[in-house]
Amino acid sequence: MTFYILANQISTLFLSMHLLTTLTFEGEIRSYLYGGSKDDITLELANNNKTLAMKAKKKDIDTNLLVVTSKNKYYFHVKTFENNSHQFVEVYDGEINNSYSKIKETKDYDLYEGASSVFVVNKSKEKMRTNEMEVTKGKLYLSKGVPIILNGERIYN
Repeated sequence: MTFYILANQISTLFLSMHLLTTLTFEGEIRSYLYGGSKDDITLELANNNKTLAMKAKKKDIDTNLLVVTSKNKYYFHVKTFENNSHQFVEVYDGEINNSYSKIKETKDYDLYEGASSVFVVNKSKEKMRTNEMEVTKGKLYLSKGVPIILNGERIYN
C-alpha cells in the first residue's frame, strides 16, 4: 500500500497484534516519537533507517506517532484494528493535483481521486468530520492511500 501524505495532515494507521506493519520512507528516519506506552507496541528501525517496523502488543491502542525523516515529518493516528490492518506501507509526499476522477458519490458527499491526493466535497448542510478536520460546505483536500474516516466511518482504504 502507498500513502501520499499532504503536509501537516494526520494519517490513520491501523495495527494488528497478529501482523507486522512497516512504514518505509524515501528519506532516512532521523527520529520518531510514539505517544503511547512502550508496553503497547514493538518499534524497530530497519532498511538503513528508512523503515519503521511495528507490531501491537495489546488491543485498544489509540494514540499518535510522529516520524521525522531527512525529507519531512509525518503525523499518524495509530489504532489497533484486527480486521483490516496495514502491513507494508510506502510513504511519499503528496501534493494537490490538477486532475481528479470521481470515485464515490452519495447524497451527502462526493469523493475524488488524483495521482497523489484526494478531495471530499460536502454536499450536506451539516459539518462533516473527515480525518480529524471539519468540512463545512465545499471541498477538503486529503492525503491519498490513507484511510478516510468520515464522521467516524471508514469510507476509503
